[in-house]
Amino acid sequence: MINAYILITMSPGNAENAIKEMRKIENVDKISIVAGEFDIVVRVHVKTLDKLLKVTNELQMINGVKKTTTQVIEKELAL
Repeated sequence: MINAYILITMSPGNAENAIKEMRKIENVDKISIVAGEFDIVVRVHVKTLDKLLKVTNELQMINGVKKTTTQVIEKELAL
């Protein structure tokens, strides 16, 4: 299984509608609104890199999404 964070930059005023659309996408685990360089962070859990590409493409097609940056999780540590 592949876990990844997709960091999203939004156009101003589009986050609320975009989040509604993001909730509909298969394999999206969490959606976080964040402060800083990015506006939204989406955590995804997929079986293959092809599925990750599909999720990324679906996110990029949402109105208001300006840019995505995908970070694949190589190893996750429990505290």
